Amino acid sequence: MAEADPSPSQSKTTITDVDVDSLALCASYLDLQDLSNLAISWKYFKRVAYSDSIWLRWFREQWPQQVVSSSSQTLQVREAYLSRRMALQQFKFADPLVADFSTVSKPYNHGLYVGIVNTDSLLSGRCCLIALSDHNARITCMSETQSKENVLVTSSCDRSIRLWWKRSCQRCLRGHSGPVSTLSDKLLGDVGGKVLASGGEDGTVRLWSLASSGKRGQHALKATLYGHEKPVTLMSVAGCEFFDH
Repeated sequence: MAEADPSPSQSKTTITDVDVDSLALCASYLDLQDLSNLAISWKYFKRVAYSDSIWLRWFREQWPQQVVSSSSQTLQVREAYLSRRMALQQFKFADPLVADFSTVSKPYNHGLYVGIVNTDSLLSGRCCLIALSDHNARITCMSETQSKENVLVTSSCDRSIRLWWKRSCQRCLRGHSGPVSTLSDKLLGDVGGKVLASGGEDGTVRLWSLASSGKRGQHALKATLYGHEKPVTLMSVAGCEFFDH
């Protein structure tokens, strides 16, 4: 007598049947933004994204000479990675794995300027450093817009945001009442959209239109978002929306 086929309820398999360690191994090949999107998509995936093995692997790959203690509390390893990454982005200290090619007399650790090195000239034995020094206080964040102009964007404790191309500052955006601490990693909007988001120690998120006219940033501020009771220190864009904390 032939055996009866298993019922649908017995043969059904879901993603939760895969153990967390196996999913964490797959998730470790994602970048930070994709992992963040995974964490907010489902509670079970959040558990996977917070797995200790992912953050330990990333930390060791990024800083192999540094030691991070493994703990039963995953949050400590995750916080160690994110804290160090944020500190590097805000120029709080120099990454020992990044060479400092600055040869000018102005102290580098003050963070008052951006140094650009032509790598082709460097490899040929000629180190050509271009210093962009219009900021009046420490630079807190830096990003590059996804546009044809190849624009560099910087924020500073002098309450300004500056846009650089053609080796000089072409626009200055002002509106924050305190130091500007972070910039969105991507522009908001559809393809070709030119809206930049910034967060500051004044607890606001501000949206700037990079397509507006005015070299000094007139009419560039399109919206000011309130709600945070503490400084906005990190921001990430997901599609046409953005998340900050």
